[in-house]
Amino acid sequence: MSSPTHDRSIFDALAARLAKDPGTPVNDPTESFWQVPKLPIADARSEHLPEDADVVVIGSGIAGISTSLHLLRQDRSLKIVMLEARSAISGATGRNGGHIKAVPWADYYALKEEFGKESAIKITKFRLSHLDALVGEAAALGEAGKVGLVRRVEGVSGVYDEEGWKLAKVKLHSFLEDFPEEKGKWTRCEDHAELKMLNEGQLSLETQTVAQEVRRTQSTSYPYEVHTSRGVISTKHVIHCTNAYTAHLLPALKGKLWPLRGQMTVQSVPEAFPRVGGTRSWSAIWATGFDYITQSPAEDGSLYLGGGFLQGGPEKDQDLGCTDDSALSAQCLEHLEAVPSKAFVHGTGAKVEKKWTGIMGFTGNGLPMVDRVRSYLSGREECESALGGEWIAAGWDGYGMVHCWLAGKALAAMVTGHEDEVLDWFPRDEFACSKERLDKMSAVGALRRFFGSLTSEDKG
Repeated sequence: MSSPTHDRSIFDALAARLAKDPGTPVNDPTESFWQVPKLPIADARSEHLPEDADVVVIGSGIAGISTSLHLLRQDRSLKIVMLEARSAISGATGRNGGHIKAVPWADYYALKEEFGKESAIKITKFRLSHLDALVGEAAALGEAGKVGLVRRVEGVSGVYDEEGWKLAKVKLHSFLEDFPEEKGKWTRCEDHAELKMLNEGQLSLETQTVAQEVRRTQSTSYPYEVHTSRGVISTKHVIHCTNAYTAHLLPALKGKLWPLRGQMTVQSVPEAFPRVGGTRSWSAIWATGFDYITQSPAEDGSLYLGGGFLQGGPEKDQDLGCTDDSALSAQCLEHLEAVPSKAFVHGTGAKVEKKWTGIMGFTGNGLPMVDRVRSYLSGREECESALGGEWIAAGWDGYGMVHCWLAGKALAAMVTGHEDEVLDWFPRDEFACSKERLDKMSAVGALRRFFGSLTSEDKG
C-alpha cells in the first residue's frame, strides 16, 4: 500500500516545529481526569529550597519516581531532591490513557526489521515485564494497593482496515515464531459470530520549581549546580526525567527528542454497552494510526479513550512539536468523538464527559534514551564517574507505562555503580545515547516514521 504524498512545505514546517526548544511546561494545563480530586501531595514543597543534594531528579513522573525509589533501595543514605515545574505528577504520567500496555505482536515486527532479532526480543521482553513489576509494587503497598491500582485485563485490538488486517496477521505470525512461549496467549478472530461475544534516605519533592539551567562547577563535592526558579541546588548527580521537555536543558537533543501533544477523553456509554472494564481493554487500529481504550470497572462503564493523532492529515496537524497542554486538540477530538459508534456495536450514543491533553516525548528512532549524559550531549565537561554525573531517562514514545518503571530501576543501578546487575534484562545498548545513534537522528527522519516518503520529490 503506497503512502500518500504531500506538499514539501508542510513537512518543512513540521520539521522546524520538532527542532524548536520545547521550553518548560505551561502554567495552566487542562485538568486530567486522574487529577480529581486534588491530593495534598500535588503542591508539596519545602519552605526553603534545599541548598545541596546527592541527586537532583528533574521531573516527578513515573521515570523520576522509579529512579528515586530504586536509588534509595540501593543506598538509603542518599539525599534526593525532586524538582517539578508544576504540581506533582502533572505531566504525561498524570495525563495518560490508563494502560500498562504493550502491543508486542504489532511492535515486534518493526523492531526486528530495524534493530535485528536479538535486540527486538530483548526490548519486547523488557516491555512485557512491566505488568508483573507494577503488580508487584502495588501488592507491596498492602491495603493501599488493593483499590484497583493495577488490574490484569484481556487486551483486544480491532483492525478497521482490510490492508491493515492482512499486515496484522503477518506481524502476529512473526511474533509467535520468535516467542513460542506466547503461543496460546495471543489469537486472531475473523468469525463474525464470535466477534459478537485486560526511610532513612531523604526525598524532598519541590513542586512549582522550574529547573532553568544546569551548570558544571569546579567543586569535587558537588560538581553540578541546578539553577531553578526558587534558587540554586548544588549536587553530585543530575537526572533528566523531563521527557518531552528534555531538549530545553540538553539543547543538543532538539529535533532528536521532541514533544507530541496527545488527546484523552472520558466518555459515558449507553445502557446497552457491555460493562467489561474489569477484564478487558482495547486498541482500535485504523488505516492511519490507532486509538487506545480502557473502561471503568464500575457500573457506569465509562470509556477512557485517547488517540486520534493525525486523523485529520498532516495539513491540519497542531500536535507535532506542541507543548501546550492548556489547549485541546481539535482534529483529535473530532475523531475521538466518533470512535465508540465506529468501533463498537453498542457504541452509538456515547458522549464525551471530560477531555484533556498531555505532552509526550518521542525520539528519532522510537526507542527511549536511558544513559549517562556525555559532553557531546550536554555541552558541559564531564566529571569523574566517582564524583557524580548527568543522566537521562526520557523519550518514551507514548509507551511510558511499559518502559519507565524498570528503566528507572536500571538507571538507579547505573548511578550507584551496579550496572552489571541489570545487563541481563535491560536493553542497555539499544537505549544508550551513543554519538552514533544521535547523529542518525533528525527532525525530518522522525517525520518519516509517521509518513514514510515525505513527498514525491523526497529522495533523502
